[in-house]
Amino acid sequence: MKLLLTLLILFSNPSDKLKIKEPWMRVSAKGQTTGLYFKIENNSDKADTLYKVEFEPAGKVEIHETYDAGNDMMGMREVKFIVIPAKSTFELKPGAHHVMLMKLKTDIPKGYEGEVTLFFKQAGKIVIKAEAKEMMKKKMMNHN
Repeated sequence: MKLLLTLLILFSNPSDKLKIKEPWMRVSAKGQTTGLYFKIENNSDKADTLYKVEFEPAGKVEIHETYDAGNDMMGMREVKFIVIPAKSTFELKPGAHHVMLMKLKTDIPKGYEGEVTLFFKQAGKIVIKAEAKEMMKKKMMNHN
């Protein structure tokens, strides 16, 4: 019994310690670009690194960050990877880190579910499904 338990622990899937939560992408059209967003929950004792994303309907996929470009302007730039510290959650969201799905080969209508493959240094390959949603607009607040 101890041997079986040892083997199970030895060959357990590292992605069990890494969970992808709330994956979604923005609605978009063929030839355009859209954003992919999700939370990465790292329950392991080691940091992990997201270094590549694949989405077949996109001609190009890049991991991006949003940054302060000065003069009240924001910019976006590609990053080669994202490190997710041990025992933490990292959120990819609009206006922050996100994945850009570019040169779309098809329309991405509301309700579309796309298969996305994430590549991590520790957890390996994780395949998720992300649903296309309309971008939520921020409500204007009236302060009197």
